Amino acid sequence: MNGQELSQLIETRWSILQQLLEIGGRQMEAIEGCRMGELMRLLSDKQSSLTRLAALADQIRSAANDDPEQRIWDGESQRIRCRERQEECERVHLELLAIEAACETALQQSRASLQQRLDRVGAGQSAANGYARGDSPTSPGARLDLSSS
Repeated sequence: MNGQELSQLIETRWSILQQLLEIGGRQMEAIEGCRMGELMRLLSDKQSSLTRLAALADQIRSAANDDPEQRIWDGESQRIRCRERQEECERVHLELLAIEAACETALQQSRASLQQRLDRVGAGQSAANGYARGDSPTSPGARLDLSSS
């Protein structure tokens, strides 16, 4: 693969990673705002970008098997720019991993909070049902016989 082709692959990778960064930010906002419908749409968008990125990674991997000394570049500046962009891609990839971890943590906290609220609602519903049936919590000896003998 020549330098021009490799440069184009790296630029495309960078572009997809930028899209994923933007989606990751919106994903965190959706989680924090409890907007699960929006989150599902974002995850769908994200999946298509991840699929494109995986296909691109296969192409880049095949270029990595080429002898870099035999690769023909249009100029030294193109080679340097490609290397810099690849390094930037690696930094963005690490940033995306951190965003994913933060989103996962936020989702777990949201789920735990929701479970606590559901538990409180369930306990309140049980108590309300008990009162509606006329059940009243009594302890032994709590009934006082006021009849005279």
